Amino acid sequence: MSANNQTLLKFFKGKWYVFSNVMAESWSDEDGEHRNELSLKEAAGVYDTRDEAFEAALKLDAKQGQFEEGTEYGIVCDKLIKDDAPVIIKE
Repeated sequence: MSANNQTLLKFFKGKWYVFSNVMAESWSDEDGEHRNELSLKEAAGVYDTRDEAFEAALKLDAKQGQFEEGTEYGIVCDKLIKDDAPVIIKE
């Protein structure tokens, strides 16, 4: 059974946010529409540069996988890897 997860880097209002263990394809709200919203409160970390965020994501991603293999889809910027869907950040 696959994990179907990824570590997400997202640029928002001048900062880079890292989200861990994010579902790698769109999820639905109660109306069945794809919204793919994440709250800033859910971020595992916030960084000034993409490089800093990526370094942190590498360490975090390695801890998320079964048997320390990392997430199924690794580190991805801005979108959900399985269906190329955008992710909306909520404050």
